[in-house]
Amino acid sequence: MVRIMIAVSALALASCTGGTTGDESDAIDEASIEPDASTVAAAAEPLAAMPDEFLGRWDLTEERCADPASDMRLDIAANEIRYYESAAVPTTITADEDGILMVEHSFSGEGEEWTEMLAYELSEDGERLTVSQADGSLSIRMRCPT
Repeated sequence: MVRIMIAVSALALASCTGGTTGDESDAIDEASIEPDASTVAAAAEPLAAMPDEFLGRWDLTEERCADPASDMRLDIAANEIRYYESAAVPTTITADEDGILMVEHSFSGEGEEWTEMLAYELSEDGERLTVSQADGSLSIRMRCPT
């Protein structure tokens, strides 16, 4: 759960835009900031597609997995993610050292289009998927039987 909160915090920070107060003393010389080896090692790794362990159908319960009209259904393919009334193409996928995916999506659904960053984390056994939004809300789904 701590890893999810870190991921949600990262989502929140990613959605913020920087600004200045107009005070020159607030300026940071970015050239003087050098990452150390641990910072570089912890940097997110870019991926070309959703990793295999995330692929498949996910829902709240096994009974709901059998219902094609379930409003919590989530189908993850390598390059497409389908929710109940929307579909998304992952435009940027990164994985941190703990395996949490940060995914920028290009969504469409119900006549609208938008972009959204979501975090995806698998349970240790790979049978539960937690999806976190920038506002801190999250949903936990189970892997549906095949």
